[in-house]
Amino acid sequence: MKTRLLVIVGVGIAAIFGGTAVVLDQKNAGPAADSSVAAPAGSTMPTAQSSPTSGKTGEATGTASPDPGSAGGPSSAPAPAPAPAGGEVLPPVSASPAGLPIPSSPAPLVRTPLPATASAQGKIVDGFPADVLRFPEGTVVVSTGVSAADGALQVAAEGIVASSQDSVVGHFQQILGPLKFWSEPAQAAQGQRAVRFSRGNDSLTVTTSTTGTGGTRFMLLGNLHPASG
Repeated sequence: MKTRLLVIVGVGIAAIFGGTAVVLDQKNAGPAADSSVAAPAGSTMPTAQSSPTSGKTGEATGTASPDPGSAGGPSSAPAPAPAPAGGEVLPPVSASPAGLPIPSSPAPLVRTPLPATASAQGKIVDGFPADVLRFPEGTVVVSTGVSAADGALQVAAEGIVASSQDSVVGHFQQILGPLKFWSEPAQAAQGQRAVRFSRGNDSLTVTTSTTGTGGTRFMLLGNLHPASG
C-alpha cells in the first residue's frame, strides 16, 4: 500500500516538472517566432539603400548625379573674356554720322555761250581756254582750233618746245592734276607717247613725239563741257 502511494506521488511530481519545462521552452522560443511576424505600420525596416551598392541603385533608378561644376570639377560653360591689360576700359564706339556731305563738283573749264568754230595757224585762236590749258614755257604754237558741238567745246592745239617728252607730259599733269583730272597711258603710234586725262565728262589727250632737233612736238585734243552762266 505504501509502495503504491509512492508511485502515485512520483508520477505527479514528474508531471509537474514536465509542464514547467514545456512552459519554459515556449518562452525561449517566443522571440524567434516573433521575428517572422511583419513589422507594424510606421516602423523602420532596413532597405537596400543602406547597402554599399546603394549608389549604383540610385543610378539605375534615375537618381540625378551631382553637377561636375558644383563640386569644383571642370565646367563646360565658356570662360569670360579677359579684361584689357591694366584694367583699362575702352570707351563705347560712337555711332557714325547719318551721311557724308556730297563733294562739290569741280569748276568747269569753259562757260556758255560757247565760241564759234574757228582755227588759227601760229597763234592761239579766240575762244581757246588758254588760261587753263597753258602750254609749256617756250612753246612755238603751230596751230589751235575750237569747235562747239552737242553742248561741248572741242579744242585742238599743236606746238613744239625744246624739252623732252617726259617734261611736256609732266607739265600737263601739273596743271590738270589740281583740277581733279587723273591720267593714264593711251594707245599711240610707233615713236609717239599718249596720255589721257579725264574728269567726269571732260577729257584731254596729249600725244608727244621727238623732233629731228631733239625737241618735242605735242598735239592736244580735248572735249570740255561748260556750265551755264
